[in-house]
Amino acid sequence: MELVLIVVALATPWVGAILAAALRPADLGARAAAWAAGVGTLAAVAAGLAAALGLTSPAGPADALAHVMLILVLGLSALIQAYALRFLRGDLRQRWFAVWAGALTGSTAVLVTAQTVVVFTLAWVAAGITLVLLLATYRSLPQARQGVRRAAWSFAIADAPLVIAAVVLVIAAGGDARLDDLATVAAALPDATAVILALLVVVAALGRSAQMPFHRWLPATLSAPTPVSALLHAGVVNAGATLLIRFSPLVAPAAVAMAVVFVAGAATLVYATVVRLVKTDVKGRLVHSTAGQMGFMMMAVGLGAFAAAVFHLVAHGLYKSTLFLSAGTGVAAGAEKRAWPAPSPASAKTTTAAVLIGSALTIGVLVAGKALIAPATTPVSLALLAFLACTAIVAVAAGLRRRMSLRTVAAAAVVVAALGLSYIAAVGWFEQLIPTPSGTQAPSPWLLVIPAVLLIAIELMSRSPRFAPALSSAVYARALAASTVPTPDPGGATRPRTPPLTKEVAR
Repeated sequence: MELVLIVVALATPWVGAILAAALRPADLGARAAAWAAGVGTLAAVAAGLAAALGLTSPAGPADALAHVMLILVLGLSALIQAYALRFLRGDLRQRWFAVWAGALTGSTAVLVTAQTVVVFTLAWVAAGITLVLLLATYRSLPQARQGVRRAAWSFAIADAPLVIAAVVLVIAAGGDARLDDLATVAAALPDATAVILALLVVVAALGRSAQMPFHRWLPATLSAPTPVSALLHAGVVNAGATLLIRFSPLVAPAAVAMAVVFVAGAATLVYATVVRLVKTDVKGRLVHSTAGQMGFMMMAVGLGAFAAAVFHLVAHGLYKSTLFLSAGTGVAAGAEKRAWPAPSPASAKTTTAAVLIGSALTIGVLVAGKALIAPATTPVSLALLAFLACTAIVAVAAGLRRRMSLRTVAAAAVVVAALGLSYIAAVGWFEQLIPTPSGTQAPSPWLLVIPAVLLIAIELMSRSPRFAPALSSAVYARALAASTVPTPDPGGATRPRTPPLTKEVAR
């Protein structure tokens, strides 16, 4: 029964793509594709429930990670395609979106359930190709064509190492190797060869998740319609972590590869955070927020916290799809808030009290959650929780700084307790589903101190003009330049799209 449900879930996106291409008018085809994705979601949920309730064999066609990812991919695709029915109704490119959204969903569904190297690699390449085609929804726009070119080149350069690694692994195994058996295959190879193969896999993961040095393609995709952006940011860009987790028997024992993953993730996190602060448009902020979130996810993978990375992947997909689909509402709300009078600056006493209260609440919840909910949480997951605690302290302190009262402190305590305890419980649950591979050679969790200190310094510079004014101005100028995406003119010339600097901003 589980096999039948998995097959139905994998087939429905392709059926939807075929219906979208064949049916007339385009709206009918798009509606059929959305319904097909919904049916696939129900089949994936049924298969997951059957596996969770022990109604299937432990050696079934999908493991716990495959079930979770399949439900996420199909569920988000069904939601986004249903949203696109109204968003693209009457658009000449509605059929194009429906066809390639179904193909991208189908490729990604095969990718997350693949059990062998060849199937995974083919699905990986297919997902990249269909994503590039989906980004070409508005190919008449010069900005869209530039985004397509950047994505295509980044994927071609980054995916080639994965194809090479897959060919070598298949030759070494004497046939298509199961992903679970990669540790055995790698053990039969010379140590240097195994490390090189692990690094090749890491390059592919960094490219698909828009990590440095492949971070430039994602901001160039802003011209894609909102449903495309939602599908990209909620699911496809997360594929890098899926690749590293599936190939973890090969990557985890290679200390150099794990260090590269951590450093690339940390660098992208800090870079994207700085650039996001100078962006004024909603989608531009969301794009760099995604890059930063992917950086945190890569840091978790680099430290060997695969369970925490999967939980972050799921949470980010749900959260970011909500943000993109409600971007219009966010613009309207922002316009309304800009009409409000500016709040009076908080005193130093209020700021100090806000920081102390935020620290006490966050640290207290972290300690209580570790003791009561997840006492077996790994040290690496605890280090990541402490890293997140710094972010929570800043958020809580910023809120209390604007309005300090007994009611706001009580509300902050409730919110921090609910979110913190839920996060700890979820990470503990995922650690039971996705154990860390034996022989993992991860960097020290103490390295998290470096990006944490940098992020705190960035926060201080953004909120207080008195904190390192010269450095703050230099960082602002560099971030503004880095956030500029060159815009090609219709005549073929390329010019930088730079926001105008007023005298007030320049000062």
